[in-house]
Formats: sequence, C-alpha cells, structure tokens
Amino acid sequence: MLKSSRKIILSLLALTLVGTFFAGCSNNQQNGSTNSKKEVVKIAVGYQTVTSQTWGALIIKNKKLYEKYLEEKYPNKEFQIEWFNAQSGPPLTNNMVAGKLQFAFMGDMPILINGEKGQTSQNYKSVFLAFDGKGEKGKNQAILVPKDSNINSVKDLAGKNVSVPLGSSAHRMLLNELDKYGITDKVTILNQDVTVGMTNIEQNKIDAHASWEPFPSLIENKGIGKILVDGSDTNVDYLDGIVADRTWVEKNKDYTIALLKSLIEAHKYIRENPEDAAKIFAEESKYPIDVTKKIVKNIRFDSVIYDKDKVTLEGSKDFLKKLDKIKDVDLNKFIDDEYIKQAYKESNLQYPSADSLKGNWQPLK
Repeated sequence: MLKSSRKIILSLLALTLVGTFFAGCSNNQQNGSTNSKKEVVKIAVGYQTVTSQTWGALIIKNKKLYEKYLEEKYPNKEFQIEWFNAQSGPPLTNNMVAGKLQFAFMGDMPILINGEKGQTSQNYKSVFLAFDGKGEKGKNQAILVPKDSNINSVKDLAGKNVSVPLGSSAHRMLLNELDKYGITDKVTILNQDVTVGMTNIEQNKIDAHASWEPFPSLIENKGIGKILVDGSDTNVDYLDGIVADRTWVEKNKDYTIALLKSLIEAHKYIRENPEDAAKIFAEESKYPIDVTKKIVKNIRFDSVIYDKDKVTLEGSKDFLKKLDKIKDVDLNKFIDDEYIKQAYKESNLQYPSADSLKGNWQPLK
C-alpha cells in the first residue's frame, strides 16, 4: 500500500514538472512574440504623375527604394510609405501644411510658393532638399496648337487666345516667348490647367496652350496637336525638386537622408536602364510607352543643387512676385544642401566641389 502511494505521488510530481516546463515554454514564446513586434513608422510622400520631371518618385515608389534604405538603417522597425498622387502643386502644399505629407515632389513655382508658406506660417516650416528632373534652357515645356491650326510661329499668336496654368513654369515660358516677339499685349491669356488645356487643343476650342511634359509628347503621340515652339527657345532652365516639412526633417534626419539616397539610386537607374525606366514610368503614370521612352531621353535627372539652379529659382521668384503670387521667399534660408551632400557621402559618391557648383551642370555618370 505504501509503495503504491509513493508511485502515485511520484507520478503527480512528474506531471507537475512537465506542466511547469511547457508553461515556461509557452511564456517564453509569448515574450518572444512580444519582443519581435516591430515599431511601425508611417511616412507620406506626395508626387505628380502629370509632371514628368518629378518622375524620379515613380522609380522610388515602384522599386521600393525608400523602404530599402530605411530598413537597412533600422531593421527592427516596420516602415509604411504612403504615396499621394496630386494633379498639381497646391494640393501637395496644402497637405504638407496640414501635416499629412512629409515630402513632396513638385515643380519650381509650387516649390517657391511652398517655401514662402514655410517662412510666413506659424505652424509650418519647409525646406528644399534636392532637385529631381531638369530641363536645360526650358526643355520639356512647349506651346501647343491644334493639329489643323494655321498658326505657324509665335508671331501668329497675336490676337489669339492662349491658355496656361497661371503662375506655373509654363506661364513664365509663355511670357518669355511673347515678350521676345513683342506681342504680349496682343495675346489674351486664359487660366487653364494642363488636362483642360489638352482637351481644348484636341477639340480645337483654344488657339494655343502652354504646358510641360508629358503633355507635349502626348498630343503628338495621339495626333491631336503639334508643338509650335519648344521651351528651350527661352534659354531659361525648367526645374523640379523635393520640398519637405522642415520640423519633421530636423527630427528625422536619417529618414530624410534615406529618401535622398533612394533618389540618387533612382536617377542612376534611369540613366543605366532607360528602357526599363520607361516601362516603369508607363506602368505608374498610365501614359503610353512611346511617350515615356521619349521623356527618359529628354529629362536630366540630377539631384545636385548648382549655383545656376539657385539663380533660376531667383528668376522664378521674381516672376511670382510680379504676378502677386508670393510676397517673397529667402532662398538662402529655404534651400539646405547638407542633406543631399550627406546622402551622396553615404552612397559612396562624390558631390560636386564648390568650384564645380559655380559652373554649368557637370556630365552625369
């Protein structure tokens, strides 16, 4: 009887030890699961498929380059990049002021308007980080006319109606062309965004429309219009770049540099893989591949901030001031090239020297 009782006690003790062992394993697994749960970081980036010189963003988005650099730096965090596609610059700036976007790819005029808001608003500060696409001497802009138009030169625009998004780079280009031929006062300029202008060219409802890529290439591709004059006739560079929420950037320097490293890689990818880049552009923008192939060849994707680029922005600033679109923006305070320089350094690349930055754009490698 005693021996039987001892067996029962030993059996119960064994079961207790086994139960304790498995309970410990279960707790360890739960603790491991808790410890492995990553911190989620959300970052919002604005871009524009209607503006080809901001298409460096499309490569970054499609190939998830931003995520790559973020995860390399912070493997224990989960990054969720939210992309916001806008039809123009103002919605991007409005969302940045509202704290909904940390970065935005936009054209030179919206960049400057954003910069002024950042220097005059109490709750929003902005910073210009780098360029994306560049159009030498005004390339990648054009004045367009319907396909059967009898307008054959800029001089023929006298007495005509020409539409353009007022306060845009295309507006500046248009006025430069009209001034060149002394007919500015003889032309009626109407405010129309690029998509409406395209439709009016197709339906022959407007004599001419001033726009930027991809629309000049698109109307030729569709056979609905023709280019009257290319923007390079003005000899004024056309620029697009990246603006950021300065307060956020200063708190998240690594995240900012990671975006710029992804921009540098995207530009390199476009140069080295033009056919594949054109396919990505077509996939992301929904424009025809023949159009995106042409755009790959014509845009200089170059993040570097040259002195001549600052001069171009100063001219654009003066243009906006004359139109009463802005009061002023201090470009020396707005532009900060330290982030792009650091991104070059971390990418094992040499940023152009101070002397090189004073001259013309350097050949791209």
